[in-house]
Amino acid sequence: KIAAEAALGANAAKYAPTPYPARELQVGGSPERDAEEQRIGDCIDCMACVNVCPMGIDIRNGQQMECITCALCIDACDDVMAKIGKPRGLIDYLALTDETREREGKEPRPVWQHIFRLRTMIYTGLWAAVGVALLFLLFIRPEVDLTVAPIRNPQYVVLSDGAVRNAYDIRLRNKHGEDRPFRIHLTGDPALQVALEGSDQTTVDVGANEMRLQRIYISAPSGSAPAENERTDVRIWIEDMVSGERAFNNTVFNGVAE
Repeated sequence: KIAAEAALGANAAKYAPTPYPARELQVGGSPERDAEEQRIGDCIDCMACVNVCPMGIDIRNGQQMECITCALCIDACDDVMAKIGKPRGLIDYLALTDETREREGKEPRPVWQHIFRLRTMIYTGLWAAVGVALLFLLFIRPEVDLTVAPIRNPQYVVLSDGAVRNAYDIRLRNKHGEDRPFRIHLTGDPALQVALEGSDQTTVDVGANEMRLQRIYISAPSGSAPAENERTDVRIWIEDMVSGERAFNNTVFNGVAE
C-alpha cells in the first residue's frame, strides 16, 4: 500500500506517502497474469494514479513533498482494482509510524491508539484548561464599567460665585442585555458636588450592551479645601439601579493654586 499524507486532527500522527511494498508493486504487465506474476504484485502500470494527480507526481515513487493529499490517486487506483478483480486499497492513507508494520504485512494500529497518546492527552488537557479559564473569565466579568477622561483645557473654571469647577468625560458601559439606569456619585472630600451636563439629575440611562459618553462637572464651593488646593483626589462611582452593581474610577480635582 501507499500511504498519502493526511491529518486526523491536531492530535493525530503525521502522515506522508510511502513506497509500495515489494510484494504489491508490478511495473508493467496486464491484468491477466500467471501464478508467478501474481506473486510480484497488483499494480498493472495503468498510470491512472499519475494521470489524475493535480501535482503531476507518481505516488509509486514514495514520499514526495508536492503531494497535497487530495486522494484522487486513491480513487483512481481503487476503480482500476475493482475492474480487474483485485482488492481495493493498493494506495491508502497510513501513518508513518505504521509503515514498518505495513511492509511486514501486519495490520496497522487502530485509530484510537494514534489518538490516545501521551502527547495528545497533554494537548487535550491544555486546551481544556484554556477553555475552562475563558469560561470562568466570561462568567466573572463585571456587567458595568466606567472610564474617566478629565478635560484639562482649561484645567478648571472659576464660576461667578467663586466656586471652582472641573469637567470630565465619562464612558459608562452596560453589558446587560437590557437598558439600565445608572446613578453617578462621588466619594472623597464632602465639599465636592457632581452635576451632569444637560440634566439636573444624577442618573443616566444606558442602552443594552451599549456605551454612553456623558460629560459631568465636579464643583467645589469657594473657600473649601478642594477649591484652594492644587490637587484633590476624588473617586467617581456609577451604580446600576436595578442590580446594585457598582464600578469606580479614580481621578484628580484641580483647584486654584496659590
